[in-house]
Parts: sequence; C-alpha cells; structure tokens
Amino acid sequence: MSIFNKGPVYSVVFSKCPKCNLSNLYVDNHPYHLKKLGQMKKECEKCGQKYEPETGFYYGAMYVSYFLSILFMFIPAGILYLAFDTSLETNIGVVIGIYIFMYPILFRWSRNIWLNLFVPFDEEVKAKILG
Repeated sequence: MSIFNKGPVYSVVFSKCPKCNLSNLYVDNHPYHLKKLGQMKKECEKCGQKYEPETGFYYGAMYVSYFLSILFMFIPAGILYLAFDTSLETNIGVVIGIYIFMYPILFRWSRNIWLNLFVPFDEEVKAKILG
C-alpha cells in the first residue's frame, strides 16, 4: 500500500478522517457546493475522532491557507513570466482566475492540513474498524 492510500496525504487530499482515513470530514464532500463549503461533521462516524477538538481550533488554519495561497499565486505567476514572458496584467489576470477556481479546494486543504498536524493517523484503529 502506498502513502497515497493511507495516512496524512490521503486524508488531506480526499478530506478523510485523519485518524482512520475512512469517513468524510465534511457534510458535503464536493468543495464547489459553496453553501456547505465549511460545514464539517462533528466527529468521525467510524472511529469517533472529534473534528473540532476545541472552540476556535481552525483559526490556525488561516496560516496554512495563507501559505497555500502564496504557492498557488506566485508559482504560476513566475512560470508565466519566466517561460512565456507575459505582461504584468496578464499575470495578474491568470493568477486571480486560478485562485478563484482553487479557493474552495485550498480552503478545505488548509483545514485538513491543520487537523492532520494534531491528529495522527493510526493504522491499528483502521485495522480494528475494517476487521
């Protein structure tokens, strides 16, 4: 089994429980249903892991979101400028378009990363649940 089938990377990318990787974190798993973008379940249906350990827990995810935003704005801008020698206006337009398109995914990934920093993956818990 590769790292992409279990653990933190799988949990972050596919919005799964960080402890067992079996249950979805969000009420609606589709990130582009914007009315339910930030609605998380209270706890994992399989292992009982609470998704909000304390009030205000996800304020720290803003720092992760900021970092991801920088990556998704400056890397494409740099590639456009260096590889295609585009104008500043074109760079800004393309980067804003990419960011608007990616915002729901980045929002969820930042929360997922933040939760995974504090809740480690537990292979034994997953094995118990799966039998």
